Amino acid sequence: MNTDHTKRNLFELYAELIHQQEKWEGLIKAFLSDELGKLDVEHGSKSQLTMTEIHVLSCVGDNEPINVTSIAEKMNTTKATVSRISTKLLGAGFLHRTQLSDNKKEVYFRLTPAGKKLHSLHKYYHQKAEQRFLSFFDRYTEEEILFAERLFRDLVTKWYPSSEEIEGGLPSIFK
Repeated sequence: MNTDHTKRNLFELYAELIHQQEKWEGLIKAFLSDELGKLDVEHGSKSQLTMTEIHVLSCVGDNEPINVTSIAEKMNTTKATVSRISTKLLGAGFLHRTQLSDNKKEVYFRLTPAGKKLHSLHKYYHQKAEQRFLSFFDRYTEEEILFAERLFRDLVTKWYPSSEEIEGGLPSIFK
């Protein structure tokens, strides 16, 4: 068995997986864009949201009231990224700022009615995608699933760059 050849095949399959994921995300974004268009008519905002922005909105919906620091921790991203996204979501009418009665300094976020509609829609389709993903693994043995879990964990923690490395740009990643 030629290990280098097999590794190259894995890389090609990985590239194809990324390509398929982009198509999948395109379908989801097109659907959500149509739904956002319906919300735009109701709320007068013009919004094109990325998947990350939708996930920030969902994080708020799942944990409201929540502040920038907590969102960043839950999503494993930087506070700067969350601040930028929350500003966009505020401007689009999906979030509103609030303060707790015992702490007037700290800003928290809650969903607006439009944000709640989008959050509900995202949650529904996220559950459907998760069910599909879990069903996919029914064809594998427990041992194969455990290997896949280890592989995915290693990809996420050891191969993909961290949020800080990403913010540093490609030169910091490919030193």
